[in-house]
Amino acid sequence: MGVTMDKELLQAISIAGLFHDIGKFAERADAVELPDKDMVAQEYRYAHAYHTELALKSLFPAGQLEREFAGSSEVNILNMASRHHKPRNIYELIISQADRIASGHERSAGDELSDYDTGGRERKRQTPLISILSRIKLFGEQVKPEDWRYKINHASVSGSAGDFTSFFPVPKEHYPYNQVEEDYVQHWHHFRQAVQPDSGNGLDLFVQFPVILCLCRDFQWCLPASTRKEELPDVSLFDHQKVTAALAGCIYWYHARCGNLNERDIMDHSVPKFLLYCGDISGIQKFIYKISSKGAYRTLKGKSFYIQILAEILANEFVDRFSLTQTNILYASGGKFYLLLPNLPDTIQTLEDVQHEVNMELLKQYNGALYLRTGYETLSADDLTRKSGTTLYRIWDRLTRGLVYQDRQRYNKAATDDYDLLFAVRPQANLNACEVCRQTMKDKRETICAACKEMAKLGSQLGAANWIVLGSNGADLPEQGKPVMEVYGKQLWLFEKMPEKINGENLLFMGINSADYHKTALSVQHRTPVNCVPFTIGSSHRFDTDFDNIAQRSAGNFKRLGILRMDVDNLGRIFSEGLENYQHELIQNTTRFHSLGRITTMSWQLGQFFGAVLPAMLNANPDWCERVTVVYSGGDDLFLLGAWDALPDVALEIRRLFSRFSCHNAAFTLSGGMVISGGTFPVYKSAEMAGEAEAKAKSHTTILLQAREKRQKNAFTFFDQPMHWKQFSALADMQIKLMALISQKEHYPLLQRLRAIALSWQESARKLKQSKGEMPLEEIRNRLQAEKWRWRMVYTLSRYSDAKSEEIKNDIESIKEFITGNVAGTEKTGIELLGVLTRWSELKLR
Repeated sequence: MGVTMDKELLQAISIAGLFHDIGKFAERADAVELPDKDMVAQEYRYAHAYHTELALKSLFPAGQLEREFAGSSEVNILNMASRHHKPRNIYELIISQADRIASGHERSAGDELSDYDTGGRERKRQTPLISILSRIKLFGEQVKPEDWRYKINHASVSGSAGDFTSFFPVPKEHYPYNQVEEDYVQHWHHFRQAVQPDSGNGLDLFVQFPVILCLCRDFQWCLPASTRKEELPDVSLFDHQKVTAALAGCIYWYHARCGNLNERDIMDHSVPKFLLYCGDISGIQKFIYKISSKGAYRTLKGKSFYIQILAEILANEFVDRFSLTQTNILYASGGKFYLLLPNLPDTIQTLEDVQHEVNMELLKQYNGALYLRTGYETLSADDLTRKSGTTLYRIWDRLTRGLVYQDRQRYNKAATDDYDLLFAVRPQANLNACEVCRQTMKDKRETICAACKEMAKLGSQLGAANWIVLGSNGADLPEQGKPVMEVYGKQLWLFEKMPEKINGENLLFMGINSADYHKTALSVQHRTPVNCVPFTIGSSHRFDTDFDNIAQRSAGNFKRLGILRMDVDNLGRIFSEGLENYQHELIQNTTRFHSLGRITTMSWQLGQFFGAVLPAMLNANPDWCERVTVVYSGGDDLFLLGAWDALPDVALEIRRLFSRFSCHNAAFTLSGGMVISGGTFPVYKSAEMAGEAEAKAKSHTTILLQAREKRQKNAFTFFDQPMHWKQFSALADMQIKLMALISQKEHYPLLQRLRAIALSWQESARKLKQSKGEMPLEEIRNRLQAEKWRWRMVYTLSRYSDAKSEEIKNDIESIKEFITGNVAGTEKTGIELLGVLTRWSELKLR
């Protein structure tokens, strides 16, 4: 059954898929000439297909574009990419079908809001990408769609340069169509120079495809796949082309192996030819945070980086097993990756074998602290184009539930194949506990286990590193010394500078937060072209000190360490019902918006915010860059350490930026929690406490008075008090006012008076709750307004303001209004937060 699968042809098909619509980019930039209409209609059907041919010829040499495959001069990348609307052979048909499947499940009609006040030929050059985040809607939300646009810019620059907000969408009126047109021209010029500089040789389309794929992402993430008036420009050109490449590779793989590489079978969309596969590293938080305070920061940094690089290596390993390109990695971040694979009889067995190999290695190295759980669902073209009666939402939901189920079936295969490894009884004598992670060790002479030593070494070298080098086991870099570690068959080196001479083969160079990686790929001296790609590191990797030193950087005399944890609320609902309930004024059946292109676009954008924007934001702030560090920032959550007094402001800024990044859409909120500890307090305990504070915020309910509705989550816990972000922001503003007053020595006694008022209220609240049993919270709150704290406050603050200046009297009055009034339009009154306010101010004044 089947014929031999041509691996080089498979790569060529993927490359053609990735560039099949590159002509749209070139024609919007006015970089190609208008063709003869009759010729186009006869040979290409659409002008952009002909422009794809012209664009490719300007980017790559003819020898690469016209390289012959399948024994025919007509089968080459140039033809497969540009002839997909009028295919003449099986391979051009594969690209055509992949494009149709990708387009069919991405494109939807435009509405009035998506119209960009432009028409005709100019529309192509004047239409930017609109933000998917602006149109996500959860069930029950009464929100009108509000379109936000992305400015055309280079993604790598957005993450690494000072102006990290250039990656943020803007309102329609802030990006006029004439500016869009100008930006297209400059953007194409920079893209062409990156791929094929005027000064020398360009990138090799085959050997350096990983570099080219990254450049396509960096330049095309902000360009719409379609600018037609009747379609919604919310899927990027990059994501459409990447999904097309992934589908095309799978179609060829499937039919070549099944022996039916013919038009009829390729056109059959009812057969489940595809496999949607997910790998998820579970146990990440416990693995990272299970640490004492001894030498902990470098170990923590090393562990965080290890999780990132492990997910990257595993995603590539899985696609390599099928000789696919990185286009089949739909998404990889935060210890999770999604792949699109061909659905063949031996695919599942291959996946299970790789999973078993990975988990056995993780078990041996980390005692089962980490485990790769996986899940998969079969897909047909009809599934992806909503013609089978099912939706991608349901398929995605089944996949997610399968991951949860597999967590309960850990090491099933190992129980049969490696019984002794799992269940053998080991002698307990001579066991010793690692001082860092508390795992047992056989050698009593050692105080730190091998795994923690390796992570500490990794974290230490990471501080000065600009380049990560990955090579297969056996790769040789003799002049660079031994690798830092080995990760599932890959050796890993860290370098401050790129080695001048490369001796090893099959090496991948990853520039940490690099915007110029492609220039390095062209400049390195080696007998074969070198692959250099960017690696966005979701942490403050150059921050290098111990926890006690971080605590010592607190302002004032109260030197403590702050621990902050935050993550996105309702993320599962956002990816399921948020896309299923997509906001559109004309289309009622919004399930059509649940597509691979939108899922991968949104996943990547969230990953960019947490992995690139947040570290850049901290580095750009002179007060925070040396006092706060990002330990871990994955696909949707983060863990920060810092001087305790800086973290409340950092939390508020993160929330403000995230709201702006997500177009102020009410569907996107954060919850978080912060705790304070000593610099020598065990990190795992501090992380656990911060996690409990975050959980408290997620279970918090706020009543918004004007809307007369209850809202859960979207909250922050500080000093064990959960509050809505609006309340915390108002509290922070009042804290600044109070600090300005009590920082003056003669007004410091006011703090003690306010503290007494807060304690009086707390005592009244405690007694009322005890005596009234199951009394509703609202009634308790109402009764508390008449308790003795109130007259004590009136008397105390009135006495204090006597004989004071008018300015001081006004300050006292504003404090009184805060205490008695509703905070930020919610049901909570200021007296309920007065204890937090006074405690916060007291510690800052110590």
